[in-house]
Amino acid sequence: MKKSFLMVGVISLLLIVLFTACAPTQTAKPASEVKTLKLGCLMPFTGGASQWGLLMRPEMEVYAELINEDGGIKVGNDTYKVELHFIDDGYMPAPGAAGARELIYDEGVVAIVGYFSSGSAAVAGVTNPEKVIFIGRTGAGVNYDAERDKYMIFGTPSSEVCTYQVVAAMKAYPDIKVIGWTAPEAARKAAESAFDMMDKAIEQRYGVKSYRAYYPEGTTNFTPYIMKMAENGVQLVSSGGSQLEVALTAKQRWAAGYKWPIVETGTMVDPAMFIGISGYDGAQGVVSDRTVPWELKEVTVAPGYLDMAKRIKVRFEEKFGKPMVYQGCYGWGAHHMALYFEAIKRVGTLDPDKVMEAFRGGTFETFLGKYTLGGTKLYGAPVICGHPGSVGIIKGKEEVYLGEHALLDADLVDQP
Repeated sequence: MKKSFLMVGVISLLLIVLFTACAPTQTAKPASEVKTLKLGCLMPFTGGASQWGLLMRPEMEVYAELINEDGGIKVGNDTYKVELHFIDDGYMPAPGAAGARELIYDEGVVAIVGYFSSGSAAVAGVTNPEKVIFIGRTGAGVNYDAERDKYMIFGTPSSEVCTYQVVAAMKAYPDIKVIGWTAPEAARKAAESAFDMMDKAIEQRYGVKSYRAYYPEGTTNFTPYIMKMAENGVQLVSSGGSQLEVALTAKQRWAAGYKWPIVETGTMVDPAMFIGISGYDGAQGVVSDRTVPWELKEVTVAPGYLDMAKRIKVRFEEKFGKPMVYQGCYGWGAHHMALYFEAIKRVGTLDPDKVMEAFRGGTFETFLGKYTLGGTKLYGAPVICGHPGSVGIIKGKEEVYLGEHALLDADLVDQP
């Protein structure tokens, strides 16, 4: 009898174990998978404009690195780590279009950011049919059509900023009565009608006249153009040339006995390098785009962006063991990245149509302040971000803050 009870007990225990093992188990819900957000970057790493691309790339990479360390980008219920893919476009349309195809079809990017090269229409011809967001600039070499380019915005209003950099310089030098505008012949061919409008607006609003002098590609002797500007009463020069051309102009204008401020439309690469070409005296009074968030005085930058801007600088200097002299990423590469991040977080999806709805006329905090995208009157769509119009000036061996004239709306006719 005892053996029978014992056998029953053993069998019961085995049955319990068997049923327990076969019963469906309740497992904890796995944590949501972190996804990858692939962004493409087309910029020159070879050719005459390569200096800007080579300097901007590591700063963009540092920004992505910090974003990922902070946990990534939260978009709706998903979290994304940022992955950047760079391609050299040589500052030319055809390589840009080929690069866009590679980024889209081979790498699977959802947006192209940081673009500042010539030939955006060639790139947009690839990005638009695939509904890939393309963030670039206005200015020479840009042929924008509001109906055709439905997935393109201008994170940097380059042509408008050129004007407001000069206005910022005029505010610093209030006795200026004549501006000399100089650039390669290609610039005149690209946007001469826009320049006429710009000249008239500046004369009407500020009482300052304009004189324009263009030179052939490859010019190194600018003395004839400097003398013609002097004959026409020029007191401040705005140059749309490369940094080499600006430096040679600065050197030769000083040698000719003139100390005019010279405003270059690009961001200063490195004052030491510039002085090496222009000479110490020639470099004095050279004014450049200077998009340094913590220096801005007329534009307020949100604390989060101000903190991130400083973190990018600190990490760059730790990582590469040298000062982060070039600050252009805050107005181009990192700025475009931030705009895209803001838009996808706002709509909670990567859906390009919804992202463009957020961009068109939307108001965004950026590394350079808070702006509502405008441009309807000039471009047919509110797809252009504002800019602080901030400039720095070489004094001694360094570039320091000079002033601002904020661009709040890309439609120049509405500007003060």
